[in-house]
Amino acid sequence: MKKILAVAALAFIFALSSAFPAQAGKIVVTNDEWTLSNSGFFAPNDPGLFAQNVADWFTGGGTGNFLAYSTNFGLTGSSLAAAMTGAGHTWTVSTGYSQSLATLQGYDAVFLAGNAFDNSVLIDYVNGGGNVFLEGGTGIGGAAAEAAQWKAFLNAFGLEYGNSYNGVQGDIFISNSHPIFAGVDHLYQNNGNDALDISASDPRAQVLVTLNGHGLYAVYESVSVPEPGTLLLLGGALIGLFGLRRKISA
Repeated sequence: MKKILAVAALAFIFALSSAFPAQAGKIVVTNDEWTLSNSGFFAPNDPGLFAQNVADWFTGGGTGNFLAYSTNFGLTGSSLAAAMTGAGHTWTVSTGYSQSLATLQGYDAVFLAGNAFDNSVLIDYVNGGGNVFLEGGTGIGGAAAEAAQWKAFLNAFGLEYGNSYNGVQGDIFISNSHPIFAGVDHLYQNNGNDALDISASDPRAQVLVTLNGHGLYAVYESVSVPEPGTLLLLGGALIGLFGLRRKISA
């Protein structure tokens, strides 16, 4: 009888672990690459603080090891590098690495702008707990081509880039309580791809900042909450386990 209980208990534990899968990583999508460029680092903008907030959000508040896989000025500037290293992070700017899951897993996050990257690798990376920061509006190939380049990756997480450039330019006022905007009230943009939420019913993906209908900043953050059907299954397993125990005890 004890053996039966042990087997039942193991089955319940397995079901419980399956209901709460390992939490996937996080994504930050920006409409434009000028925000973190050297040109974006002027008053009243707060790009350095924004970058540090993103890093903190990705790591949970610790220091991180980040790869900027890009040759685009939006991620290669000295001001951004100083902001990240000044906060204690390791900041590597290079495209001299293979586009493999093994490469990305050596970093807490990968920052992307312009240079193409294997979308399937990015999907696996985020699903495995990795983090991605992606900038649009780089002008490489045109707006539609740029949107298409990241479509498979973003769609896997309920997001997408618009197929035309939005014309948004200037120091944009930021008013949002999300952690990546803590203390940030202005960021610079110069004609990017709209960040779109294509799955309004999914709370994990959301556009945080808009201007005149244009999505400027969006995020994805997984939430490890079991579905109602899974909860019913677990509840039934638990009731059955206790019922079996009572029957054996009787």
